[in-house]
Amino acid sequence: MSQPAANSACFLAAGITSSLGTGIAAHLAALQNPPTPPQLLQRTLGNTQESVPYKLLTDVPLADIDTRLLRSIDSAVQQALNDAGLSAREQREMALFVGSSSFDISVSEHHYQQAHSVSDSAIPLGGSPSFGKLASTLRQHYGLHGSEFSFNTACTSSANALWYASRLLATGTIRHALVIGVELINDITALGFHGLGLLTPSVMRPFDAARNGLVLGEAVSALVLGAGDASDFRLWGGANLCDTHSMSAANADGSSVARVIRQALTAAQISPEHIGSVKVHGTASLLNDEAEAAGLLQVFEQMPPVCALKPFLGHTLGACGLSELILMWQALAAKTPFLPATPGIGSDARELGLALNQSCIAPSNSTCLLNYFGFGGNNTALVIGRGQPEARAA
Repeated sequence: MSQPAANSACFLAAGITSSLGTGIAAHLAALQNPPTPPQLLQRTLGNTQESVPYKLLTDVPLADIDTRLLRSIDSAVQQALNDAGLSAREQREMALFVGSSSFDISVSEHHYQQAHSVSDSAIPLGGSPSFGKLASTLRQHYGLHGSEFSFNTACTSSANALWYASRLLATGTIRHALVIGVELINDITALGFHGLGLLTPSVMRPFDAARNGLVLGEAVSALVLGAGDASDFRLWGGANLCDTHSMSAANADGSSVARVIRQALTAAQISPEHIGSVKVHGTASLLNDEAEAAGLLQVFEQMPPVCALKPFLGHTLGACGLSELILMWQALAAKTPFLPATPGIGSDARELGLALNQSCIAPSNSTCLLNYFGFGGNNTALVIGRGQPEARAA
């Protein structure tokens, strides 16, 4: 399924909090410096303590489990709402789109641990609400009267939330949208990835011969969409496909990756040579990086600069779609536009046929392809750019 570019949705304002700090300025500053190693957290697995690498929010203490979810969401949302310039009525009528792979599981785990400390009969996640309850809570908290939607498609969750919001804007069903991506640490996620052997204790090295796994990260991001000025950045097109090759890995031949990218480019009405940069999913796993590289090489005869953001943020799972899009948009829209770089990471193209950007160079144009691939084979590609796209598809 692809989305046409004719009525593309403008990015009006955004907010973000992550391990890099709070606010756009803090994140842009961090992206112009090398990525830093994660913290090693001790988590209980059965009767043993395991070290799990994580990049945690810097401005919301980990100890405040009961309040940190809503506090971190409110931090990002208030940044976006304050800068969006909407009237009180426009804000009330906004539709809400929330993407996450874990929603409020961290709170439910905490309540279970408290109950289990006094009774062995406590039921794990027994009081856990449905995933949709977080969106309902946020809708009420912000006084929104529009519809609410929840997306849980693993690592494509918030990318799909944004994509779906833009489709409703394009049809005139809604006039404004508040899209939220949220992912906070929880034991189900941390110990699940640890059990799969997918984690590295050092900096992530996507597309690198020495890549050996990912680092998990926390992030909360918010984006307000609506009609904007002719020069505003917007979503030009997107596509979402399901690949049934594997529950946890893309087809190594790159065919499913190439297919979703081509559909996104067609929806954006541009051909590959008009893409100025690519933001890869880049999880630093052996097979997934191989598949993504193979897919990109099938689409692009001349590869544009390739950027990876997970070495900075960690893999923020359901929040990565929106968080990474906001950072690429802001880097491209900066007073001095730049493409984020990962010096010394993914610099050798001999293994996979492409290399990551090694210095913060200026982009050739503002058009960017962003890739996201999730467990279960859910693949999403988005194309963003400044202004309305011309009909330039090959």
